[in-house]
Amino acid sequence: MINLLCSGFIMMVLLSGCGWDGTPTRNNDFVPLTSIEIVAVTSTIAAHTSTTLTAKGNFSGIFTRDITDQVTWSSDSPAVAAFVTAASPNRVTGSSPGTATLTATVGSVSATFKLTVSSATITALTISPDAPTVAKGLNTQFTALGAFSDNTTQDLTFDVAWASSDTAVATVSDDPGNKGFVQAIAAGPSTISATFVGGISATTLLTVTEPVLQTITVLPANPSVLSLSSTDSFTATGHFSDGTTPDITSQVTWSSSNPAVATIATTGGAATTLSQGTTSINATLNGVSGASNLKVTGGNLTSFTISPAATTIVTLANNTRVRMTATGTFSNGSIRDITGAVQWTSADPSRASVTAAGGNLEWLTALAATQSTIITATITPFIPFTTTLRVTAPQLLSIALSPATLNLTAGTSSPLTVTANFGDGTSQDVTSLSTLTSGDTAKATVATGGFGTERVTGVASGTTTISATYMYNGVTFSTQFPVTVMVATRTLRSLTISPQISSVAAGNQVQFSAMAGYSDGTSVDVTADTTWTVDNPNIAILADSVNQPGLVLGVDNGVAKLTASFGGMTPILATTITVTGP
Repeated sequence: MINLLCSGFIMMVLLSGCGWDGTPTRNNDFVPLTSIEIVAVTSTIAAHTSTTLTAKGNFSGIFTRDITDQVTWSSDSPAVAAFVTAASPNRVTGSSPGTATLTATVGSVSATFKLTVSSATITALTISPDAPTVAKGLNTQFTALGAFSDNTTQDLTFDVAWASSDTAVATVSDDPGNKGFVQAIAAGPSTISATFVGGISATTLLTVTEPVLQTITVLPANPSVLSLSSTDSFTATGHFSDGTTPDITSQVTWSSSNPAVATIATTGGAATTLSQGTTSINATLNGVSGASNLKVTGGNLTSFTISPAATTIVTLANNTRVRMTATGTFSNGSIRDITGAVQWTSADPSRASVTAAGGNLEWLTALAATQSTIITATITPFIPFTTTLRVTAPQLLSIALSPATLNLTAGTSSPLTVTANFGDGTSQDVTSLSTLTSGDTAKATVATGGFGTERVTGVASGTTTISATYMYNGVTFSTQFPVTVMVATRTLRSLTISPQISSVAAGNQVQFSAMAGYSDGTSVDVTADTTWTVDNPNIAILADSVNQPGLVLGVDNGVAKLTASFGGMTPILATTITVTGP
């Protein structure tokens, strides 16, 4: 034991010699306290004022530290000076002129300090800061300084009585533990006063202003996004002095530190990723800024193609449309749909228009008959592709629905197609422009979202029909033969995702499918009816939930989980997606 104590003593001496600051990293439990030193701001105070004392402990000459909160304080002349403030045990208050011996004690070790209480009287009182301005929700600390007849000055912040003329505007604490602390409550003026014994007082005007912006949070925080993916929107949340956090996305000025990687509109928060790399997306308002670091993955675009192909002439009947797509090839070998990143323009918007329906879907709509109209697909700095569109005005003879019959399990769906047959011998898919109606929505419903992927969903056992109407040149056409839908109710037993485990490079894609198993042995592909989720969009994302259900794109290096929910059933084990990249 003696050797152990000696080793500890030698170690402390060595540490002290190496520049150790004497502050122990844990409670001292083996080096005894040998003496106490009392330190004071002043040894003389005026009557009715106070000061604080500090106790410094010396531990066997090895180290010293502040032990103010451990000592017991006492006065031999409480009528002259006494420790009377419970919230601040080391504060001594003078009551009447004289001298008092103050003692600090820890166990058997103690120290004394002589305090003189003078007969000086106060001659002036001032408050600092003078006439401050504080924003709503913020606070400030006032101090009171007294000048006395013996030409001394003393901090009287603790000794005066504080008050606010309008507590609805600002409050000032007169609590012993927080004297002179002001909180700004509402915009407006309030007079802050400090009053000393005998009625000596001072005032200052506090002006509370409207809340000020202090910080900005930009979301998403530090995302990873594929190059030339659909526009990614950032949001800005302002944190104001009154604690409010409004959305200020439309008020801030947006900027990108590296426009070659990604650009962002100066207002609105809509960013467009251009090439692989990193950039800082910044939001600034009233001199306050917030940022999010954007990492762009998936390689750089080396070429792209469009469909219908640029070398073909597209012929459409007026008031019909066709889907336009763009496919990009990237420097890391990945190939993916970039339809949403292309700038599509029509040479004559009165004849044809290109409109985004959502996700990676762009519609080329023929509006009026013309010999030719040029449709251009542009991605800077590549040479634009152009497609020639010829719009005709043939006579519409009929529309037809297919398939003729559908056999569905309740809770599952199947697509329908509406075909328009024209007098010039041509036919076109007009599903997205048609209105589909169920004869009995208690048996089956039909969703029409204008995406060209209209689907009939079985609801309950029974049979119903689906019919369609389509307006062409102001005339409404109806299907002559509706689709017969037969719905069976089955008990769901299982849901299986495939493939179960997949590895994909950033920028590449994997198509997942969901298969529902029923109690009668029936299996149904429910990929389009399943709710797909990915737990980490910085690693993998769903390409287009509406138009391409179950299609997953790798974004950045890491592991993500894909889950599928259908009919209240979720796979026990989520599918793991390992992404390599960027």
